[in-house]
Amino acid sequence: MNVPKLFTVSLVFLVAASLVCAQQPSPQDHPAATFGNDNPKNSKPSKLRTILGTVKDQADNPVPGAIVQLKDLRTSKVVDFATKDDGKFLFRDLRLDVNYELVAKRGDLAAPPKKVTIYDTRNQVILTFKLEPPAPAEKQQ
Repeated sequence: MNVPKLFTVSLVFLVAASLVCAQQPSPQDHPAATFGNDNPKNSKPSKLRTILGTVKDQADNPVPGAIVQLKDLRTSKVVDFATKDDGKFLFRDLRLDVNYELVAKRGDLAAPPKKVTIYDTRNQVILTFKLEPPAPAEKQQ
């Protein structure tokens, strides 16, 4: 008596599985994978950029906790970012039509400022700052 029930359940399971498999499209029915945009007319270049990078000490070690300041040269607005443990910083969603100046410092160590201008059309700018001690003051006469 259990054998007929087992046979019936098995038969129902096989029929259901075959129906599910029959409804799934074969790999030939799918379009080939493409990278990039096939229709360049619809793609608009991004008007935003990302500036990222690393702050290093004189021995080329990453500097955690360094302050990287980003200054918008149009509005003079300044944004600070403290570097992570790996010395990295990141500024996102910055406009391509604005000039920026970046400075990195930690304590009395500082790096020379770097500018990212409107003429640099990259959407991702990678910078490396190298912290240096301040230049000795000129002798007083």
